[in-house]
Amino acid sequence: MGQGVRRLRELIGVECPLVDVSRALCRFARSTSAPVVGAMEVTCSDESEHECAAAFQSEFVEQTLPPLKDGFRAAFRTSNLGARYEWGSVHIAEHHYATRPATAAYKLMIVKISSHVSVVKEDGRLRFGPMQRYDTASSACGALHALLSGGQLPALAELRELFGIDGIDRIGALCDPTRVHPDHRYLFAALVAAHLQARRAADDIRSRPPHSPTLFLGVARTTHKRPGPDTELVGGYHVIDRRARGRADKAFGLGDDPAAYRLALTPRGLLVSAHPRRGPR
Repeated sequence: MGQGVRRLRELIGVECPLVDVSRALCRFARSTSAPVVGAMEVTCSDESEHECAAAFQSEFVEQTLPPLKDGFRAAFRTSNLGARYEWGSVHIAEHHYATRPATAAYKLMIVKISSHVSVVKEDGRLRFGPMQRYDTASSACGALHALLSGGQLPALAELRELFGIDGIDRIGALCDPTRVHPDHRYLFAALVAAHLQARRAADDIRSRPPHSPTLFLGVARTTHKRPGPDTELVGGYHVIDRRARGRADKAFGLGDDPAAYRLALTPRGLLVSAHPRRGPR
C-alpha cells in the first residue's frame, strides 16, 4: 500500500490535469489487490463540476469498479451546494459494494470529496472565484462565495458551523487581509472546505464498523475552473483500515488553517504549501 499511495502524496498541493488524480487512485487500487473496489464521489451541484466527475468516471470508475449491470459501472454520488458531506452516506455507499467477495475477504472504498474554484488571469494577476459562465460573470464556488459574504441559506449555516469547528474562526481568517491575501481568498476557502468535508467523512467512517471488512481512502481535492481544460489539486487524504486485522488510521495533507497556506506559481501551475505552525488534521 505504501508504494501505491506514494504518487497521491506527491500530488498534494500540486496543480495537475484532472486525469492525474484519478489515475493515481487507479494505481493505488491495483496495488492493494483488493478483490472488490467501491467508490463514493461528493461534488458541488454546480454544473461545471461535470468535467471532474467525467474524468473520475473514465479514469477510475470504468477501470476498477464492478459492473452494476452489463456495460455500466458507477460510483455512489452525492451532489449539493458546497459539496457538503452528508453524515451516514458513506455507510450506505460501502454497503452497496459489500458483495460476497468483499465479505469473504475485504474491499477498498475510495471516497473522493471535491470542492471547486474558478481561476482567471487578468492584467497579469491570478484571480480566484469569478468566472465567465455562459455569457455572464458569476462566482465559483457560488456557495463558498455566499458563505464568505454572510449569506443565510440553510446549506450555508451547515458550512458555517463546519468552518468553525475546534473553536477556530476560519471564515474570519479568510476575510482578514492581514492573514489571507484577498486575491487568494476563494482558492484557500475551497481547500479548507474540501479538507473539512473529508475530515467529516473520516469521522463518520470511524463512527461504526463497515458492513464488510474495508480499507478506506478518503481524498480531499479542489477542481480549478479554467477557460481551457480544468485542473485539480489534492489537499490531503485519510487512510482508515477497517479490515479484519487492520486498524490503521492516518491523515496527511495541508491542514485546515487558511492562514497557514502559501501559494506559489510555477511553470507547471499552482503550488500550495502550508506553514508548519499548525499540523494537518
